[in-house]
Amino acid sequence: MNRPAIRMDRAQRGFGLLELMVTLVVGSAVLAGIMSTFFQSSRHAARLTDVADARQNARTAIQLIEREIRMAGSGWGRVDIFCNTGGGVGDTLLAVNPGFANDGSDSLVLVGAWQAQTLLQSDMATVSSQTRVMNNSGFRNGDLFILTNGTSRSHMLLCTGTAGSDVIQHSLTSPFNGATATMTSTWPPTGGYPDTVTSVYKATITSYYLDETSFRKPVLMRREFGSTPQVVAYGVTGFRVWYQMQDGTWTRNPGNMALVDKVSPVVFTSVPDPRRPTLRDSVWAAVQPRTF
Repeated sequence: MNRPAIRMDRAQRGFGLLELMVTLVVGSAVLAGIMSTFFQSSRHAARLTDVADARQNARTAIQLIEREIRMAGSGWGRVDIFCNTGGGVGDTLLAVNPGFANDGSDSLVLVGAWQAQTLLQSDMATVSSQTRVMNNSGFRNGDLFILTNGTSRSHMLLCTGTAGSDVIQHSLTSPFNGATATMTSTWPPTGGYPDTVTSVYKATITSYYLDETSFRKPVLMRREFGSTPQVVAYGVTGFRVWYQMQDGTWTRNPGNMALVDKVSPVVFTSVPDPRRPTLRDSVWAAVQPRTF
């Protein structure tokens, strides 16, 4: 006796090889699309992170520079500061010293005094006279200090030690303290610096400049006199300083700092991407020193 044929519907028969291959191809395409979207999103997120980091680094640097520009020249303003360089050569500094570079990044040197201040206790007739002050606390060996009447004369010397509570020593053996022709000829005439009206400030000289060789990427450096240079911003592609003159014009190379109204440091950054154009950005501030 013949057995009846058993018929199976589609659901009972399962999937054929062709159907499995089509499903596998479609699934792979969907998965590839999902992974591509994921990696694109990851790259975009990483790019945004790089942009945010670069901007934050530049913003931090600008805030630091802005603070020191605002305090530059405290106590003597635009008055020239006569001094000797390390080699004993006469020089002149200002509260804000431009460093214009024709084809590159600028530099900036700021002279401020916000750490210690006192008054002369005895007249200082010449550069070799003893510096006797009301109180020498806060001054130590290796510090620069400025004598100024605040209106027409300022001189910078190097502290080589202290004595008692009222003497700031400045040995003439230091090249910063030598009685050079520049120092003696610019010293206030008719009695030198008088007591009780001559301010004595602990000075800070800070330099900002772009370093393109010491690190893998260009960095903005800050160097304070007597200290090791410090990195204040990584991945910087440029540093320029603009000056707004009193007539409203702007320049990077002011001929006369007495005519400057504001100082505007600008830090440039860029985030490269092989798949897209480089994203360039900048952070800046416009600052008026308190004494200007």
